[in-house]
Amino acid sequence: MKQWILFFSIFIGSGFLFAKEQGEFPSDWTSVSPTFSYPSVFSFPESESVELFESLLQSRNHLYFQTRTKEKQITIYEYNLETKEIHPKPWDKGKILGWTECNSELLIQTKQKLYALQPKSWEIKKEYNLPSPSSSWKDIICSGGNLVRLEKDQLQQVHLESLEERPFLPLPMKSVQRIVKVNETEILLISSFSGNTIQLFSLPDQKTKKEWKFPTNHRALFKLTSLKEDRFLVFDPITKIYGEWIMFDDHIFPIVGLSKRSDGKAVRFSPIESTIQYQLELSATSEIRETKLVVVLPKKDTYSQELRAETFYSPSVFGLDETGNRTLMFTIPAMKEGESKLLSLYQGNLTRYKIHWKLDPNSLVNRVENESKFPNELRDDWFVKLEDPIVVGKRDELFQGKTTLLEILSETAKYVSSIPYQSGKFEAAPYVILKNNGGCTEHSYVTMSLLRGMGIPTRLVWNYLPTESSSEMSFNHKYVEVWVDGLGWIPLEPLAPPKSKPGVTHARHLVFAVLPKPTHPKIVGGDRLVQIAKDQIPLGKQLKMKLTILKKETGDRLEEEIGIQPNRIRTRAIQAGEDLVVP
Repeated sequence: MKQWILFFSIFIGSGFLFAKEQGEFPSDWTSVSPTFSYPSVFSFPESESVELFESLLQSRNHLYFQTRTKEKQITIYEYNLETKEIHPKPWDKGKILGWTECNSELLIQTKQKLYALQPKSWEIKKEYNLPSPSSSWKDIICSGGNLVRLEKDQLQQVHLESLEERPFLPLPMKSVQRIVKVNETEILLISSFSGNTIQLFSLPDQKTKKEWKFPTNHRALFKLTSLKEDRFLVFDPITKIYGEWIMFDDHIFPIVGLSKRSDGKAVRFSPIESTIQYQLELSATSEIRETKLVVVLPKKDTYSQELRAETFYSPSVFGLDETGNRTLMFTIPAMKEGESKLLSLYQGNLTRYKIHWKLDPNSLVNRVENESKFPNELRDDWFVKLEDPIVVGKRDELFQGKTTLLEILSETAKYVSSIPYQSGKFEAAPYVILKNNGGCTEHSYVTMSLLRGMGIPTRLVWNYLPTESSSEMSFNHKYVEVWVDGLGWIPLEPLAPPKSKPGVTHARHLVFAVLPKPTHPKIVGGDRLVQIAKDQIPLGKQLKMKLTILKKETGDRLEEEIGIQPNRIRTRAIQAGEDLVVP
């Protein structure tokens, strides 16, 4: 086959580099830096090891570990988080059963006594005749002059000066395995039994103030400490997990790969970097003259994806609309009957993120302003049927008494995510509500019908929902974006975790286009990424096409699969162009 393909990098003016989506707020993202840098490899001398259920001790920029050799010899090691130096500390008082920092000193509990040490000199300042009630490890903290010890599902309190026992405090969470001090009045209750649950517990009030799920290995939770009230450190030589997590919008995020929007209203995290490539197979069923083709490219920069180092087929004409949708039109020479070609149309370095938006709980829907700014994204159509009695009835049922935008979006996400997934027939919203099942397209239609009827702009997102282990992409998914004043367009994704939380998705979609209705203006019929130009559609009977999108990860990683099983209809060549049907 004659080689006539030329790759080149193109930059088509500021419109290409800085395509501003319709009504979109510009998003500047800043990487969040850790307090310290962490080793990729860490080990103790002489093959010593730490026990799973024993906690580390953190004091300023130092971590302390109790280790054992195979002969059960105990050593205490001090690790400097700033210098990365590790040193053994002298200790001859026996096995440590708990420790904590208290008023700039270290409290160390053994079977017979409690010791107060000065960290820098390692000098014992005081000994308390306070034996441990057990010969096994028990987490301790100090608060308000009391030593507080975890004892099953309650907290034992002992006044440090008088050694007088105070009343036990019952805990609101069962099977607590760790307690971690946050400040003088609050501690973390940690349990790996129910999905890595962490509760913020107020000692004076004896109540849980907040609860989270901590997104890390359950064993690593036993080596967790609090650096600040909104930042946590895990340093676990057993699981080899070392790093920081931060709090945002009452959720906990790993700081590696985390970036925050400049206005503080969103974070994106857990990026995956890939190289993607478009390969187009052409086969002429009869002699065909010079032909123009159009291919839909991925969106360049969104809140959840970035494309860099792009190369494009040449010669070609680049297209960009006001919402950032991109296309490439190119010409293929005349082909003889039976002739085949394989073209490389596009290549780019892709980064995809998980995304989490923080919504204002007091924000209201401004229908008048929305109708002025987004008439297309509020328009009635065959697939939404805004005035259908079934749709109106469902809106009344869901939104009765709901006045804020967050309430309306949350109720919508909760309801739509409850609709069972089943490969659909692209039916309109009322029929999907009645039958109570459908594919991702039908879930999207229901979302759009409910929200447009409330004056909230919505648009359809054409995308690929990856199976991360696959090296080939299929154009097989849809979800909805909604307009939120002050944020821009945010996702409502009912079929990928966490499903029912507006503005949050852990699916790393590859987005091709955002549209007010199911059809692309440059693609005739069906959900296709490439086809013959509209003015040459009759030539489609003479040309078969198959577009393959190859994906190659650029870094080593261990990643979970997204919990969704869409209808994966494979690419197949048809006369009118590449047929990639979205479920």
